[in-house]
Amino acid sequence: MNYWIEHCAPPRARPKGFEWDVFISYRSLDRVWATALYDMLTQCGYTVFLDQYVLVAGQGLASQLGKHLARSASGVLVWSERTADSKWVESELDSMVARKNSVDSEFPFFFVVASLDRGQPPGLQGGQLYLDFSEYPDGPMGTDLVKLTFGLQGQPLDKPAVGRMLAYEKSIKEEPVKLRAMAKSKLFEKVEERVASDEPAYTTSATLSGVAVDLLIRGKQYPAALRALEQAMERFPGSVRLRQLRGLALRRNKQLDEAAYELNLLVEQGHRDTETLGILAAVWADQWEQRLAAGDSAAARDALEKSRDLYAEGFEKVPTDTYTGINATSKSALLGDMDKAKNLADQVLSRLKEMEAERGGGPSRDYWERVTEPEALLIKGEWERAAELYHGARIAHQHEEGSIASTATQLGRLLGVLDVPTDVREQLVAEFGL
Repeated sequence: MNYWIEHCAPPRARPKGFEWDVFISYRSLDRVWATALYDMLTQCGYTVFLDQYVLVAGQGLASQLGKHLARSASGVLVWSERTADSKWVESELDSMVARKNSVDSEFPFFFVVASLDRGQPPGLQGGQLYLDFSEYPDGPMGTDLVKLTFGLQGQPLDKPAVGRMLAYEKSIKEEPVKLRAMAKSKLFEKVEERVASDEPAYTTSATLSGVAVDLLIRGKQYPAALRALEQAMERFPGSVRLRQLRGLALRRNKQLDEAAYELNLLVEQGHRDTETLGILAAVWADQWEQRLAAGDSAAARDALEKSRDLYAEGFEKVPTDTYTGINATSKSALLGDMDKAKNLADQVLSRLKEMEAERGGGPSRDYWERVTEPEALLIKGEWERAAELYHGARIAHQHEEGSIASTATQLGRLLGVLDVPTDVREQLVAEFGL
C-alpha cells in the first residue's frame, strides 16, 4: 500500500496555453525542501515548475517567473521566516492572490501556503489553505501532503483517507530524528539498514532515503551511501534529489568520471539548478588537482576555470545561494584573480549577515553555512577571525567527518595561494590535519 501517495488528488486537465500543473515558489535557502516537494508532486503525476530547473541566467528573473506563473494551473508558496525579506517570493504571493481572485478566468487558479516553521505570510486571506510542515523539515510527507494536493484542485480532503494514515504518520515524523541520532552516534550501519527496510516510510517516498544518504555522506561513509542509493533508486529512479546525492557520493569516493556522467546527465535533462551545478563544479575542481598532479598545467587550469564558471553561473542564477557564491570566490582566488575573489567574498558576507539577522543572531545549525564565513574572511585577509570561526564550525559538527574532510581539501588549496601569516597557517593545518 502506498499509504498517502494513493490518496493524493491527481492534477486537473490543463487547458490550452497552460504548461505547468503547479508552480513552486520558494527561497534558495529552502531549495532542498522544495526539491523534495518537486519529487513528491512528480511522483503523484504533476508537471512541476521549479525555477532552478527552468530559468536561464541573465534573461530577467522577474519576467521569466511571471511568464511561467501565468502558465501554471496552481501554486505552492513555500514560506518560512527566512522567506519574509524575499522580494521574489512576496511578488509571487501577490501574483497568486491576484490569479485566485480573478473573476474573468474560466479556469480557476488555486494555491497553497506550505509553512516550514509555523510562520504565515502577512495578509494571508481567510479561507486560503495554509499547511504547517514544521514537523517535516526534510520534505513533505503524510496527511498534509495529501491535503496540499487537494488544495491545488480547490477540493476538500477526502476524510476517510485521514484515518488510514494517522498511525503511520506518527512513525514518519519520528524517523528523521532517529536517523540523525544514529549518525551522531556513528551507528552508520543502522542508517544504511533503514534505507533497505521494507517499511512504508522508505518504500513510498524518496525523502527519508535522501536524508539517510546525506547523513552517510556527511559521515564519510561513501561506499555505504552508494549501496543505500542503489537500493533507493531502484524504488525511485526519477528522484532528482537521489540522483544529486549519487553524484556527490561518487565524487567524494574519487569516482570522478562516474560522478561527472551522473551530473551531466541531470544537466542535459534540464536540471541546471544550483545544487547540480555546484556538485558538478566540485568534480571539475577535483579534476584540476588530478591534472595538476599529472603535470599537465594547461589542462589543469582549464578544469579550474570550468569549475569557477559553473559556480559563478549558479550564483548569478540565484544570488542568495552562498554555497555557489563562496566556491566561485575560492576558485577565482586559486586562478589568481584576487580582485574578483574579494568582490565575490564581500557579496557572500553581506548575504550571510542578512541570514543571521533573519534567524535572530547566533550561529547557523548548518555546517556548510558556518564554514562559508571563515572561507570568505580568509580570502579577504581577516586571518584570526577566520581561524576562530573554522574552529567553532569543526567542533560543533565534528560528527560530520565527510564534510570536514571536504573543508580540509578546500582549505589546503587556499593555503597554497594565500599569504597567510605563519602562526595562523600552522593553527589551521593542525585544526584540519592538513
